[in-house]
Amino acid sequence: MSSTAAVKLEREAMGQTLRECPVCGSSHLEYKFVVDRAPVCSCDECGLLFLNPQLGTSTASEPEAGPDSAMLGGIYEANAAERIERLMSYSGLGTGSLLIVGGDKYFPAAAKKAGFDVTAVGAREFESVSERELPEPVDACVLFCALERMNDPLEALGKIRRILKSEGALMTISPTTDSRAARLFGTSWWEFNRANRFYFSVDTLQNLLIKAGFGDPLIEPDHSLVSLNYLRRRLAQSPRSMRRYRLLRGLASLSPVFRNRKFRLVHGRTRFFARPTRRSATPVLSVIVPVYNERATVAELLDQVLAKNIEGVEIETVVVESNSTDGSREIVRQYEDHPRVRVILEDRPRGKGFAVRTALLASRGDVVLFQDADLEYDVNDYDALIAPILRHKCNFVLGSRHTETNSAWKIRTFVDSPALSAYFNFGHALLLAMFNTVYSQKLTDPFTMFKVFRRECLYGLRWECDRFDFDNEIVIKFIRKGYKPVELPVNYVSRSIQEGKKVTLFLDPLRWIRALLKFRKSPLYER
Repeated sequence: MSSTAAVKLEREAMGQTLRECPVCGSSHLEYKFVVDRAPVCSCDECGLLFLNPQLGTSTASEPEAGPDSAMLGGIYEANAAERIERLMSYSGLGTGSLLIVGGDKYFPAAAKKAGFDVTAVGAREFESVSERELPEPVDACVLFCALERMNDPLEALGKIRRILKSEGALMTISPTTDSRAARLFGTSWWEFNRANRFYFSVDTLQNLLIKAGFGDPLIEPDHSLVSLNYLRRRLAQSPRSMRRYRLLRGLASLSPVFRNRKFRLVHGRTRFFARPTRRSATPVLSVIVPVYNERATVAELLDQVLAKNIEGVEIETVVVESNSTDGSREIVRQYEDHPRVRVILEDRPRGKGFAVRTALLASRGDVVLFQDADLEYDVNDYDALIAPILRHKCNFVLGSRHTETNSAWKIRTFVDSPALSAYFNFGHALLLAMFNTVYSQKLTDPFTMFKVFRRECLYGLRWECDRFDFDNEIVIKFIRKGYKPVELPVNYVSRSIQEGKKVTLFLDPLRWIRALLKFRKSPLYER
C-alpha cells in the first residue's frame, strides 16, 4: 500500500471531531500527544483525555478474550470472583438479575456461579441495541473496561440508569489516568491505545456518573491477581519498547515456578460503585458553621451568609453551637426560626471536628462548604469556590490563602504579636512540606478552613478526629479516595489568640502530625 493510500485509509477511519468536553462541556481543548497515529486531546477545565477526532466505528474493537485461564493458574477466574464478591458487598445482593457490559467469559461465569441471572453483551453491542431488547429492570450492572470504548459514555450511563431498579447497583471498572500504573509509565501506559476512546481520571468519571444520575460512590483501586506469565502475555500485546517493559518481559522468562506464582498488583484500573439517585433541579449549597465562644463575630458572620445570594443555587446554613460560655448560644438561637438556617445545640463542646461531622449529617446540600464563625474568611468568595464543582470540572476545592503576594511564610500577620505570627507561619510551612511529601501533592494550603466539595465525596468514608485535626483527616481521605484538590485563591484576614483564635501552640500541631502519619494507611471506608 502506498503512503498516500495509507493516509487516505487513516482519514476514512477517523470519526467525528469533538468540539466540547463530554464531561464539563468546555470548548477549551488542547492537543497532548499521539497514540498509534491518533491524536489525544485534553480538556483544559476538567482534565479529561480523549481521542480527537474519535475513531470510526469500523476501526474500534472489543477487548480480546483472555488466553486459556488454566495456563495462568486460575488468575482470570480468581479476579472475576473477587470483583463479583465486592459488587455483592456494596449492593447487598445475594442473587438477582445482572447485566454485564464488556469483559471476557470469566466474569459472567463467576456471576452465574454466585447465583446471578446473567445477561452479557459487548460494549459496541450495548450501544447499538435498543432498551427494549435489554432485560429490564435489572438488579445490578457491571461495566468492565467498556465505558472508555464507547462513542458516548454519558448516553450509555443514562441507558443503564433507566434499566436499573431504583435500588440497583452499578460497578464500573475502567483504566484511570491517576492510577499508579498510569503515573509510572506516563504516555507509554498500555491503556493509551486506539481501542480506548476516552481516558478518565477518578474525578472525570465520577462527574460523568453524577451527570447520568448516579450517587453514593465507593472508589477503590482494582487490585488484581497477576503473575509474571500473565504480565508477559499482556505486554506482548503492547507495541511499547520502553525500558520498564523490557525489564518485565525479561522477568517473565524465568523458571515456570516463578512465572506462574500469583501476587497482587495495583493495576491501572479503578473500581467505581454507585447507585441511582434523584437530584433537585436547583442545586443546594450547605454552609457548615461550627460555633464555640464567638460572641464578638458570630452574628455578623451569620448575617453575611444569610445576605449572600448565588444565582441558580439554594443556600442552607447549618450552625452547630457547642454550649459556649461567652453568650454565643443566645445569639445563635435568635436565628432558629430563619427558613435558611438549621441550628443544632450540643450539650457540651466536643471539638470543631465533632461539630462539623454533626452538621454534615444534618445537611442536605449537593455541595458542602465549611465556614468558621470568626470572620477570617470572606463569604464573597463562595461564587468562585463552588463554580467549578457545579460545572463538573472537579469535585473538591480548597480556598488557598497562599497567593503570589501572600507566601506560606506570611499567611498570618498578627500586629500585636509578630513572634507568634512567625511561629504559626513556620509551623504552616513545615507541616505543608510534610503533607506534600507524604501524600505526593503540590498543594499550597491544605489546612485552609475553606473546603468545598460534592456531597458524594463523603460517601462511605470513616471519620475519627474531633478537633482541628479533622481538617487534615478530611483532605487526606478525599485524596486517598481519588479526588484531586483544586486550589483557588481566597481573601483572608488572620486573627491572633488574643482575638479569639483557639488553635493551641503545641498540642494541636502534634495532633496534625499524628493525623498526617496515621491516615496514610488507616482504613478508608466504614465496614
